[in-house]
Amino acid sequence: MAVLDAVTQRRNFILFPFFMIAGLIVYRVLPSEPAFIALATLIGFTFATAWLGRDRAPIREIALLASMFALGMVLLPVHGALFGTRMLESPRYGTYTARIEAVTYNDGSEQRWVLSDVAGELDWTLPNVRLARVTVPGAYDVSPGDTITARIRFYPVPPPAVPGGYDSQFVSHFDGIGAYGTAFGDIEISKSGAGGLSRAVKDLRAAITTRIVSQLGERIGGIAAALVTGDQSRITEDDRNLMASAGIAHVIAISGLHLTLVAGTMFACVRFFLSLGHGVTQRFPIKKIAAGFGIATALAYMVISGMVIPAVRSTIMLALIFAAIIAGRQALTMRNVAIAGLAIIVFEPTSVFRASFQLSFAAVIALIAAYELARRNREDRERPQRGRALTLMLDIATTSIIAGLATLVFTAYHFQQTAPFGVLGNLMVMPIVSFVMMPAALLGTLLLPLGLEAIPYAGLGWSIEAMLWCAGFVRNLSGGFDPSPILSPVALGVALFALAWLAYFRTHMRITGPIVAVPLIAFFCLEQAPDIFIADQSQALAVRSGDRVALIAGRNNTFATTIWSERYLTVIEDAHTATGCDSLGCILSTEEGYTVALVKSRDAFDEDCRIAEIVIARLTAPPQCETAAKLVVDASDLARYGAHMIDWNGPDLPPTIRTAIDGPDRPWRIQL
Repeated sequence: MAVLDAVTQRRNFILFPFFMIAGLIVYRVLPSEPAFIALATLIGFTFATAWLGRDRAPIREIALLASMFALGMVLLPVHGALFGTRMLESPRYGTYTARIEAVTYNDGSEQRWVLSDVAGELDWTLPNVRLARVTVPGAYDVSPGDTITARIRFYPVPPPAVPGGYDSQFVSHFDGIGAYGTAFGDIEISKSGAGGLSRAVKDLRAAITTRIVSQLGERIGGIAAALVTGDQSRITEDDRNLMASAGIAHVIAISGLHLTLVAGTMFACVRFFLSLGHGVTQRFPIKKIAAGFGIATALAYMVISGMVIPAVRSTIMLALIFAAIIAGRQALTMRNVAIAGLAIIVFEPTSVFRASFQLSFAAVIALIAAYELARRNREDRERPQRGRALTLMLDIATTSIIAGLATLVFTAYHFQQTAPFGVLGNLMVMPIVSFVMMPAALLGTLLLPLGLEAIPYAGLGWSIEAMLWCAGFVRNLSGGFDPSPILSPVALGVALFALAWLAYFRTHMRITGPIVAVPLIAFFCLEQAPDIFIADQSQALAVRSGDRVALIAGRNNTFATTIWSERYLTVIEDAHTATGCDSLGCILSTEEGYTVALVKSRDAFDEDCRIAEIVIARLTAPPQCETAAKLVVDASDLARYGAHMIDWNGPDLPPTIRTAIDGPDRPWRIQL
């Protein structure tokens, strides 16, 4: 009955973005690049089937869903052909002239520029990539369109540090960024006078940020600037961790919450003031006029905040909602979510693999599903009368619980945080954010041209101080308790299926999908921390022996060891006392009954390969070593597959290997 109800209500359209996402995932995990002719044939066949079966509903609907899957598989290759680039395979150094396309980071002491049209005197030193991201020490007054001349060292975009970790090569390739770099010495800047709208927006954002920081100070003003212009460079790591521990880190990242509060405030205020005039209400559709102001406000906020993907996605969603009001249609529907999702997937397919898209997509689907269920329940029985304050607190608590549960898997996977006291944190903070912080930010920004922003920005600063106090209270109350699991990437697939189930059905059957997902993730999607950690771009090598994980080689508190500790919730100690090292290498006999050898010299291969079950070398191992030892990881393995994580499964089973680089021959990988 639930399936028949969903089909009757034409909810198959809601599944379109999910099938496109499934196609994107299948393309992403393929071990090698599929032939483009095969992808074109697949998409042509599915669309032809949908057209030929247009008079037979079951065939048409199935073929359309298959077409969305095929389209998803084609999106990334097409996006790569249009906007992608080759990846730099080895460092380059020289003096270059380039054009600034964007300034992506600026904290006053360091900047990051995206450069194009990189040119130099010697052709062999050119990186030959479409775009490059360069870190620049110091503060420079630059804008998109300016030309710079500087000494730059370009280097390859780094691969993931751990299996399933953030893949900067994948993202950078499709963004057209084929190299990273660092600038040295003096930089010559030639102002282009061009830049148009992008330069004007950059200057406006900088001016707003300067006014906010000058009035509220570096710490509070830095958080306020993040809320208004999206510039998070002044937020300290301590404040980030404080808000994350209280489950309110989403407050400082501009997303649907901020767009909704700002555009919603404008909508409510315009409608209220227009309603004061009786003649106006009689002659004009004030609700539709207010919706128009809401769309304009959302668009302006999106531009001022830097047009980050969450803001763009939320603006599309809000525009659909206000457009529905203007058209006299129902505003909050799952169909609007599907339309917004399709738009983002088509124009920015790599965003599907980013945490921001997954978190906001999951939260919006869950909240609208809850809204639909609540609406059906209200139709069945009368809603009990409650006080406004109690209703507000219950609504905030319910929203926080629903959004928290919907995003739990994604926050646990990407950030190793579940913030179990997040409901309390949101209960304390959201009234401040909703009724003081964002309205004050909106009013202060609107009054900036008149120089009257002092009072509303003072209220904004007070609300931020109150938010930080609440975050500190929640963190102290929780005592640092955060039972975060280590999830495998399969958990994201299970969560995606549960979201599709939740979105598709209208009846109470929709909640069975998320309910079934819980045991599936608990029994089949949990990972254990590995027994052996091998870095690819440093000397770091850590091994578990008994209850301790400690280094055999390399230094602690480096990028690799920090990522290992965060990803696998494991303390990496400095050294095993049982490790024996000399100039030829190191040997450790673990408490689990196997021996690990780190070979530093070719002279040690013969002996170490005979006495150790697992041999690790940053040299090329001889063929006889692979025959003698149970597992050998050498320089060629590390160069091709990146960091290795190894699980010892006992003497009777082969070790399990997880590598950071999957599909080393794909277009976004560095071809050796």
